[in-house]
Amino acid sequence: MLYNQIIKHAALPAAERPSPMHKKVTIYDIAREAGVSTATVTRVVSGNPSVKPATREKVQRVIDAYAYTPSASAQQLERGQSKTLAVVMPEISNPYFNSIFTAAYEEAEANGYSTWLFQIQENKPIPRELVDLLIGRSMDGVIFAGGIWSTARSGLSEALSRLKHHMPVATICPPTMQPDCICIHSDLVSCSRLPVRHLHALGHRRIAFIGGSMHLRDNSKRGENFLEELRALDLPDDPAYHVDSGFDAESGERAVLRMLSGLEKKRWPTAIIAFNDLMALGAIKQLKQMGLRLPDDMAIIGCDNQFFCPYTDPPLTSVDLHPAELAQSAVRELLVAREGTAKPFTMMREATLIVRESCGARLGYQKRT
Repeated sequence: MLYNQIIKHAALPAAERPSPMHKKVTIYDIAREAGVSTATVTRVVSGNPSVKPATREKVQRVIDAYAYTPSASAQQLERGQSKTLAVVMPEISNPYFNSIFTAAYEEAEANGYSTWLFQIQENKPIPRELVDLLIGRSMDGVIFAGGIWSTARSGLSEALSRLKHHMPVATICPPTMQPDCICIHSDLVSCSRLPVRHLHALGHRRIAFIGGSMHLRDNSKRGENFLEELRALDLPDDPAYHVDSGFDAESGERAVLRMLSGLEKKRWPTAIIAFNDLMALGAIKQLKQMGLRLPDDMAIIGCDNQFFCPYTDPPLTSVDLHPAELAQSAVRELLVAREGTAKPFTMMREATLIVRESCGARLGYQKRT
């Protein structure tokens, strides 16, 4: 509609044109009216001598007619700077990803940058339109978090190949492939080792792992490391104790029900490690419905150390992957790379076990058969 208004009034003498307009004219409107590119408009505004006199006069007439003044963001865009970072991740309803985005947003803001969030559903390809948008908006960097950066995700290699020529790229996820970018991730070996060794030290021998998927390479690392740690401690690695089930609380309920329903009670595990805290929540609910006392009859440990862990019943022991610190580091490294002073690298952050009551630490060591 605005474009039509400009065309209509351009035929009128300057004195008869309505000014100021009710709707702010943008650089795109000026470019359309003058029949030039937005870059040409910007060069005219900035006094760049490379513009031909006839073109400059034509553009200047349109600028004067509508009292156009360029915004700071338009000027930054012309210089190849948007002062904006993009964060691409799965649905932010998961508290873990919420923590990453919040920390990235705050760190970017503290450095004078804004942040755009893009969410891509599980198993969906990286849209070519998204890559076009990031490049077209001259983003100063992009962060891919979680399962977005998955070797199985369609369009990933093409997206990386195009983006890295226009902006620095950082990932917050395991380095399951060797991307030519900044890779910041948690130590998934310690993520599995810490809870297994802690439970072993409390006397547990039958330890189960629920959640994730052994069929997805990126998600299977925790499960694989869990099995390796069992073998290192000479603990049984019964396949019945490893249940693929998903990532949310309902998946935790189902995993516990499927596992315990398929075993004689004397073969039940005495402790469960959940892929994340949401799964642990569901597992706690199902275990209580089955009449088990926690942690007396069953110990449980989650992962992510979410805000609700101290408030569950019993308070949930969890592995802290430090998502906020990972996001802050990713933003800082992007800003350094934006200045052309950094090369792609991989940085790992060790996980931390936060001990609360659900693991049975207060009960001390107990010999269990």
